[in-house]
Amino acid sequence: LFFAFSPNRLNSCGRLHSLARCQVIVGLIVLILAALADFLSSNESAIRLVALVECCSVYFIVTGVIGILGAASHRQSLLIAFMVMSIHVIMIFVPAIVIVSSFDIHFHQAECFAQCDWHLLATSLPKDSKCQILCGANVTDNQRSQMSRLGTDFKLDAGIIAASILELIFALGSAILCGRKLGAVCRQTNKDEEVPIMNVSALCFVELVSD
Repeated sequence: LFFAFSPNRLNSCGRLHSLARCQVIVGLIVLILAALADFLSSNESAIRLVALVECCSVYFIVTGVIGILGAASHRQSLLIAFMVMSIHVIMIFVPAIVIVSSFDIHFHQAECFAQCDWHLLATSLPKDSKCQILCGANVTDNQRSQMSRLGTDFKLDAGIIAASILELIFALGSAILCGRKLGAVCRQTNKDEEVPIMNVSALCFVELVSD
């Protein structure tokens, strides 16, 4: 199914195309910042949830690409997919990035260090294991050399959060605009189905009168 090329719908498709492009750009920015944060944390022997933010940013990019294709082709299936993925961005991916980056900022500002008998990102915990987190003045110089730093640079995580909030705004606008467009199409389809029925009824009435 294709949308009718009325001026209003073409304008809305232009706005949708712009929002989708913004999502792609923001996704690329978040991807670059997250990769840089992971690189710096690996050099500083710091611990962070590696690749989580990168996966979310790739989803942002894919969402934007689908939105661009949907706005260009006017296909209902692509616009529905774009709306659903934008809702996923709003409900799942942006909150996940904000929560993880906020923890990184908190741990980094508090100068927290961790030491465990097992890797913090391990899928299973060994029996009778031990893990401790020390922050601020509680960490001696000797412990700092043996423990791993938690969190990364404040500027990078703050940039990731700011970009994610922009993504949230663009995704919200995209979801609302897609919903309005799809609703308009459903109403237009119902009107198109009613017209033939009315024409048939009028024809039958004319035939009865003529008889």
